[in-house]
Amino acid sequence: MKQADFYILPCADQEGKFDFLGKLLGRILSGGHQIYLHCNDQFSTEQVSQALWQYRDSSFLANALSSEKIIAPITIGWGEQAAEHTDVLINYSDNIPATAAKFERVVEIVIQQSDVLALSRKRYKQYQQQGFKIKHNDMRKPPQR
Repeated sequence: MKQADFYILPCADQEGKFDFLGKLLGRILSGGHQIYLHCNDQFSTEQVSQALWQYRDSSFLANALSSEKIIAPITIGWGEQAAEHTDVLINYSDNIPATAAKFERVVEIVIQQSDVLALSRKRYKQYQQQGFKIKHNDMRKPPQR
């Protein structure tokens, strides 16, 4: 069954969201997955790509733009440009891409801004209507022991 994972972060800023994205990408890649990171537009796609190459002083997250037709562990794109060789979609945009249904796993990262929360609720309902199993990961709560 297809699954949509919602990660609800305690932060309200894009820097916190990006930091979480980097950590999440590392975890997903360590599981042997190929990732398609979907952005709003070409400008944000190029910004995210550059930032991932410089993610940490001691490491980077190798990626390619979907328009480049290069196979990389992380492919980043916008519009209807989903990469063919990927199995996990991280939706880093405001809307669900039309290609979302082809992925077994979709990830949404939600920050504490009213407009972001409203759009996330809308996407949550859309994933439910498309038959995705929804997994809610509330990162605001301390881990249970």
